[in-house]
Amino acid sequence: MKILILAGGFATRLWPLSEKHAKPLLLLAGKTILAHILEKIPREADIALLTNKKFENSFRSELDSLGRKNVEIFCEDAYSDGEKLGALGAISVACQALKIDDNLLVLAGDNLLPELRISDLECDADSARIAVRQLETQDEARKFGVVEVMGEKVIGFEEKPASPRSTLVSTGFLFLGKNTLPIVHEYAKKSPDALGGIFPELLRKGVSVSAVKVGGEWFDIGSFETYLEAHKSLQPEDVVLGKNVQEKNCTYSGKVFLGENVVVENCTLHDVIVYPGTVLKNCHIATSVIDEDCILKGLDLSQKLVRNGVRFGEVV
Repeated sequence: MKILILAGGFATRLWPLSEKHAKPLLLLAGKTILAHILEKIPREADIALLTNKKFENSFRSELDSLGRKNVEIFCEDAYSDGEKLGALGAISVACQALKIDDNLLVLAGDNLLPELRISDLECDADSARIAVRQLETQDEARKFGVVEVMGEKVIGFEEKPASPRSTLVSTGFLFLGKNTLPIVHEYAKKSPDALGGIFPELLRKGVSVSAVKVGGEWFDIGSFETYLEAHKSLQPEDVVLGKNVQEKNCTYSGKVFLGENVVVENCTLHDVIVYPGTVLKNCHIATSVIDEDCILKGLDLSQKLVRNGVRFGEVV
């Protein structure tokens, strides 16, 4: 089995944080989303990470720091959203470029399903399987690929329908048997963007598709709001400090993360993520994310993403 981690997006809804960080490299509970995903995968597994030219070196650095030498990087020749192959297109091109002819386990690099067991997704070479979640309302479901099932058998799939036929949705984690890959390659030529689009095509071709329901929490980190919600849920301690943090006369509430080499003095922080190398002095900051190497002094801030290297409250 080959494992593919999809990490080729540009996270436009998380701008300006995504100016410097791919979504799978965002920090949660003191480590990257990618690190959380790799923890669920055995070290001996055969893995390919699909990304783009803009973030290639960042992923290489992260994999080196994690000691994951067995992860092969396939890089799209893309530096912006408009140049992307599309999720299904990237899978098809990567499989052909890397000469993959094996069962595929596909994991979304910006999603976390803490209770998912990788083995639950495996099926035979002629079939496909998808990890699904039950949502509470149709309003929620219409944002995702909606799955209809009879028992575990998938009998229908519709991408982001206006009127969902169920509240069971795809999570972006799936298994494709090796004998379904010719269908994937052919379909990707005409519809490379929507990953979920392959399921109606597989059903149309008579392929057996099953669903495995995954409980617990699900973090689909696509926006500022979902990123902060994941931070508050996943960080077990109220306050997590990286290496060499310097702090003086500070008050913390909610969930606060301070990265390596952060300096905080006379600050009040509530539900905040502060990336490495930032200096905060005399600030009141709530429900915000502060990127790397900022210097902020005397600032009152709420519900903001602050871009890398911002200076406020000093003569530059």
